[in-house]
Amino acid sequence: MTTPTLTPPPATTPNRYGGDPAAFDAAMQAWLEWEATRQPEEVALVVWVNATATTIGAQHTSAMAAGLANAATKAAEAVISASASANSAVGASASASAALVAQNNAVSVVTGGTASLTAAASKIPLADSTGLLDASWLAAISGVKINDIGAANSPGAGVGICPAIPAGYTPLAGVTNKLSANYGNYQYSDGSIEVWVPAFWIRRGHASNPTFGVHGVNSVSIMPIGTYPDDTTANAEGFYRHRAFINAGASQLGFFRDKYDCSLNGTIASSIAMAMPMVAGPNLGGTPQIGFTGATARSQTPTNTYGGALQAAKSRSAKHFPESVFIASALSDISDWIAQAATSTTYCAWFDATGVRNYPKGNDNNALKSEADVLQSGAGAVTFTSAGTSAYPGFALAGSGSSLAKTTHNGQACGVADVAGNIYKINPGLTCIATSKNITAATQANPCAITAVTHGRTTGDYVQIDSVAGMTQLNGKIYVCTVVDANTITLNGVDSSAFTAYTSGGTATNGVFYVLKNSVDIAAVTSGSALATDHWGATGVAAQFDAVTLNFATTYPNNVYSQCYGNAANAVFDMSSANGRALAMAGMPAANGMSAAGSNAMGNDHYHQYIRDQLCVVSRGLWPNGSWAGGRGRNLYNYRPGANYYVGFACASYL
Repeated sequence: MTTPTLTPPPATTPNRYGGDPAAFDAAMQAWLEWEATRQPEEVALVVWVNATATTIGAQHTSAMAAGLANAATKAAEAVISASASANSAVGASASASAALVAQNNAVSVVTGGTASLTAAASKIPLADSTGLLDASWLAAISGVKINDIGAANSPGAGVGICPAIPAGYTPLAGVTNKLSANYGNYQYSDGSIEVWVPAFWIRRGHASNPTFGVHGVNSVSIMPIGTYPDDTTANAEGFYRHRAFINAGASQLGFFRDKYDCSLNGTIASSIAMAMPMVAGPNLGGTPQIGFTGATARSQTPTNTYGGALQAAKSRSAKHFPESVFIASALSDISDWIAQAATSTTYCAWFDATGVRNYPKGNDNNALKSEADVLQSGAGAVTFTSAGTSAYPGFALAGSGSSLAKTTHNGQACGVADVAGNIYKINPGLTCIATSKNITAATQANPCAITAVTHGRTTGDYVQIDSVAGMTQLNGKIYVCTVVDANTITLNGVDSSAFTAYTSGGTATNGVFYVLKNSVDIAAVTSGSALATDHWGATGVAAQFDAVTLNFATTYPNNVYSQCYGNAANAVFDMSSANGRALAMAGMPAANGMSAAGSNAMGNDHYHQYIRDQLCVVSRGLWPNGSWAGGRGRNLYNYRPGANYYVGFACASYL
């Protein structure tokens, strides 16, 4: 086989700062033509190296190995030389991108010696039985590591290269190029675009960042999963494997998450740009429904409810499920990490040097813009394309942001889009079993005493009060109670002496919250409330969930349902205990980690506290939400049989 050669790059490097636009255009055209020529040459080089290296590995001929090493080294040196020339064009992003592609696609940098399936010093690459080179050779050549979450304030941070591409997935062009919009992006067989997020370790509260007013207790650090050999070693340094990377009793290498909100693609819920998102509700004329017809998703037809999203996700594959509370939290944690490290918009398009609006932007001002970005960027703010509904023109098509990078979790075009605003997303993995008792009396006293026959409460329980007539000051709030007797409780810290007298009615609600067990495969969880595999109901919860204690704002009168993440200098998340870590990994705040005002560092994102039986968590807000919308936003008001025109979902899956 004739040794392939690589066409050298043009002599003139594009330089947009050279003062001659015509010269720049001509040079760039030459580079693009060179790029088109170079790609098939590199394919030929890959084929040649694989074939020759396999022969060497079989024959153990050191002379041939040395010859291959020399030829491959020269070929790689030519590519690296091209990369170096391109990188010298400061600011010429197109040429820099082409150079990195060339560098990433270089077949090998070897120094001679025997063949090896995996990269090693003094070895040449040997193809496996399928004719492919091991991914470790890519890192050896270009420094691009497989399954690496990256470093904040650098290209591709928060996304990575999948270590083993499963059936049905195809890498997009540029998947290994950190400067490409397709870095870490894959297409599923139905046309869905999904982003690979590698596993990582996370630590909170280790240092302060005074530049952005981030208190030490709220600082965040993320490290690639390969940093530590095991959990014990990582935990000793304050790092924990994120719960998003534990499923079915095993540590996961990462997860795929839809790049765009799910839309109806024939009879499949797909992740496709510029499509109308699916929602659970009949109030948007022409909008595709979660309870779509025409397909049976894994033996059950999806109902047009929040619970139906679990079955709708199965229309794509048995492995797909709606983004869990853990995955939603992981994406927001990445955003926090990037926000604290960013120093410019170079690798974080939504960066705000003042720290006030330093978070992903979304469609949330009811006019196809981001409320925060309008204030931050003025006329240059990101805009969105209307989904075309006459009743709700502010509803946008999926992934339609004019600056896609401003709408992603990592501030780069390779990231997950629409993580703040447009529609709420359904998030399984956290639920509640709640019971209510009728209130028959409430005293004007300090503390206020509530009569609810056989209330069943224990001192220290949360109690949510609604629908009281007369003493309406009690309604719409969550309290901590003290038990007086079997029929009476008092509300801690509530002096009702000056309240309006109680007349009738009201309910006192208490609930136990649960998170999905590490041992459960979330893709196997079903959408009902009766079976042991169901996400909701006593039977499914007992089989698949662990109890956890949530934190609520309970100090009267600031104990209303509408709260925000952040409360002065307090820790928003507490990872010092097992319960605290369980909450943090699900995106739930620590004690005193929320307030009515919130904090800039958390985007003032909304935390709607509530005690609801068959709870179905939804996140991220919707198109008219303004400051309520945001990547960190959580709403605990909704439940399994609910359905609204502004609630949809995005899929995720594990390998």
